[in-house]
Amino acid sequence: MQRIIVSTKNEVGVIAGITAALAERDINIQSLDTEGVGDHGMVIITTDNDDGALLALSAAGYRAVADDALIVRLVDEPGALAKLSARFRDAGVNIQSMHILNRHGGHATIALSADDIDLARSVVDDDAML
Repeated sequence: MQRIIVSTKNEVGVIAGITAALAERDINIQSLDTEGVGDHGMVIITTDNDDGALLALSAAGYRAVADDALIVRLVDEPGALAKLSARFRDAGVNIQSMHILNRHGGHATIALSADDIDLARSVVDDDAML
């Protein structure tokens, strides 16, 4: 899975513009996270059509890039994320971003990116990867 990162100004209407650009191309947003720091904003999106989303955002004037994301399913209990994070640390994997996508039925689904996504995959149990 890929995540799309949009670097933009932190101003009124940015989310409306990004979501409209995707809707016009019939691209479904699966997750969306935003962060604003001062005048700078960042929007992180997963969609059902990554290539189409990049084209739509570029055509609408947004600066967007894609990178690989690892999707992991964990038991939703205290310490589960700490154990996974320690496994990455012990393997020398630098986690660049991590987002909890949802929590349901006793499990949490996490999306993360890392400096070495293949090494990160090797650290995660096969039954935990989605």
